[in-house]
Amino acid sequence: MYRKKYALLPGILIVLVLIFGAFTVNAFAAESGSAQADYYMSYKKYKAAVDPEGTKTVTYNEITDQISNLLEEGMRRYTSAAEKDGDDGYYKPFSNAYGFWYETSGFEKTVMGYISGSRVTDVELQFSTMRKSVSNGESPEAVRQEVDTLVSMLREDANKLDELFGYSGDGSSGGGLAWATFGAVFSIIVREGLEAILIVGAMAAYLIKTKNRRGTLYVYIGAVLALIASVIMAVILYSFASNAGNSIPQEIVEGVTALLAVAVLIYVSNWMISKAEADNWTKYLTDKVSESAGKGKMFALGFTSFLAVFREGAEVILFCQQYFTRAGSMDNGYLAVFGGILGGLATVALIFVLIRVFGIRIPLKPFFMATSILMAIMSIAFLGSGMWELFMDGGLADSIGGWVQQLASTIPWLSWMSGNDTLAFFGLYPTWITLIPQLILLVITVITFVIAMKKKPEPKQRAEEK
Repeated sequence: MYRKKYALLPGILIVLVLIFGAFTVNAFAAESGSAQADYYMSYKKYKAAVDPEGTKTVTYNEITDQISNLLEEGMRRYTSAAEKDGDDGYYKPFSNAYGFWYETSGFEKTVMGYISGSRVTDVELQFSTMRKSVSNGESPEAVRQEVDTLVSMLREDANKLDELFGYSGDGSSGGGLAWATFGAVFSIIVREGLEAILIVGAMAAYLIKTKNRRGTLYVYIGAVLALIASVIMAVILYSFASNAGNSIPQEIVEGVTALLAVAVLIYVSNWMISKAEADNWTKYLTDKVSESAGKGKMFALGFTSFLAVFREGAEVILFCQQYFTRAGSMDNGYLAVFGGILGGLATVALIFVLIRVFGIRIPLKPFFMATSILMAIMSIAFLGSGMWELFMDGGLADSIGGWVQQLASTIPWLSWMSGNDTLAFFGLYPTWITLIPQLILLVITVITFVIAMKKKPEPKQRAEEK
């Protein structure tokens, strides 16, 4: 009886072991499958998987979920002794989270419009800090802390945006969304257009004041060509981003354009300050500037106008494209977007007219001085913005690594700068990768101005003046 009672025990144990083994294998397979299915290396791949027909509205919390999943995959690779580089390396998920997700999904542009530009700077700096901790091989606990901080920031922004768009709660966005959209588009047009219009307006007033009104044609042609080029570039960049799944080329184009504009602005600024050396030059300047302007300077002015407008033009178009994408899901959405565009353009045009009208009324020497200083300030601002777009947004700091990536990290005692929209407008960020070139350019500019102000007119010029 005893043998019969326990005769089945070995068989039962074997069955239990097989069941446990099957469960373990399935669990492992499910875990391995989730590691492949729960994260996507780019927003493009995610959209293709969950919304192949393009009819689903993706909320910002869903985007944050997917960025979090991608970062978790990076953590899994980081702690499993994987190689750093390559498609299966641990660094790629951390890198893709920014260029292939935060920017490409429209998250960044929407935060800039509906929350603030300074908030975008804060988040971008956190992305950079996280990538630096990974690149430096810091402990998993330290990397985890940076990842959690970043996801927390993204989640906070996602909650605000989803509530604003009515993607949470009862799904009702309320009438305030249309006004918020109008304000977002309006602020983007004015903010991005202000730098360009300051330069174009100052140069136009300069040419009119020096009796070279026909020269303004070069400035205006440069601006119009820049608008046309901006549309073409926006189409190219949008197509490239759609096919490649990331928007980093946009940042590289903007960065290179900004740095090229710096060189031209410095040239124009030095030329203008050289015309304001002494009060007794007023008559000479009035008579001679037009002549000197015709000797190759018109091209420089027209090219400066082109670069100033082109630098912001493509970005503004891509910004507006993001708002048109969301406009269909809100009441009066398209009206709000078009209203913001028209209102912003009207404001920029008004600023241009004021610069021309009041600029012409300023006495000649102070006008030359003010215009050249404005050009110098804008060159320093463009230098900071260009370095930021190339090394931070464009990913050069991560690609080069080493001391360059260290220079691109936040300076702790200057971290307060990242939350200031005014400083961002002037290209001032709490990183050495942007501040060092700006400081060098500032020193060179001051020395150039001092030399120009101390320079005396040559005897021949004084004789011509008489």
